[in-house]
Amino acid sequence: MIFADVILPVFLVAGAGYAVAKLTRFDPTILTKVVFHLLTPALIFHVLYTQSVSGSELTDTILFVFLFHGLLFVIGHLGASAVHADRDTRAATVLTLSLSNTGNYGLPILLFALGEKGFALGLLYILGHMAFQITFGVGTAAWDKDSGWWRLPLNLLKVPWIYAFALALILRTTGTTLPIPIDRPIELLSQAAIPMQLLLLGVQLAQVRLRGVIREAIPLSAAKLIIAPLIAWGLTAVLGIHGLLRAVLIIEGSTPSAVNSLILALQYNRRPALVSSVVLLTTVGIIATMGVLLTLLS
Repeated sequence: MIFADVILPVFLVAGAGYAVAKLTRFDPTILTKVVFHLLTPALIFHVLYTQSVSGSELTDTILFVFLFHGLLFVIGHLGASAVHADRDTRAATVLTLSLSNTGNYGLPILLFALGEKGFALGLLYILGHMAFQITFGVGTAAWDKDSGWWRLPLNLLKVPWIYAFALALILRTTGTTLPIPIDRPIELLSQAAIPMQLLLLGVQLAQVRLRGVIREAIPLSAAKLIIAPLIAWGLTAVLGIHGLLRAVLIIEGSTPSAVNSLILALQYNRRPALVSSVVLLTTVGIIATMGVLLTLLS
């Protein structure tokens, strides 16, 4: 039932996007901008405006995000150093292990499995993970590429999601009620976000190619699918996190390698063929591991 009710719908919608991209050579550029700049901010605002989240949940989530992804960041560096990998391979390893597809994969899983409250907590996770990507992720990709990586944390201020979060928080704190002509369009846009995110995931995966790096990609994919969930499970225990928040953190921490890791690898030429292979393998392999996790967490 978990597979049919939670996992299968995600892959069917993403599969539709994959099929369209393969059949029409669809360019995802415009779709990506619409999802990133319009639909996802509307989703973040609407959910956080209508669903209450406590200060302790926010604090625990942000703490978990940076500890969890920081540990994967360190493991990636240590693993690459142990096998004497070159700098590009080391960067590719760190990107695929430490960055996760918490948005267009994790959010639908949370919504179908845990409902709107779990979904709202997932949005907090994504905001923290975005900060990690913009700082550690982009910094890793740009290292030794003369790209001014030390200035990259300032890019966080350019992300519209942050302002959607802040505005929702301000309105909730002040008890402000939005007029219907404003509230309803935002709600409509938020309802379009999840299916569009899944379609975009499929379209992005259609661009991925396995190019002779399968032997390197398999160990990295296995580490992402097995080690990451174990760390997430253990870290929630160490931090004393229980209940719904614990389930959200473990699920989000167990999502596949991020498509954003591929975008960074392409941008800075950090072995994009290897990164794309890991993204594809983890996205397919998550069918098995996520099914087990949801069963254990239910």
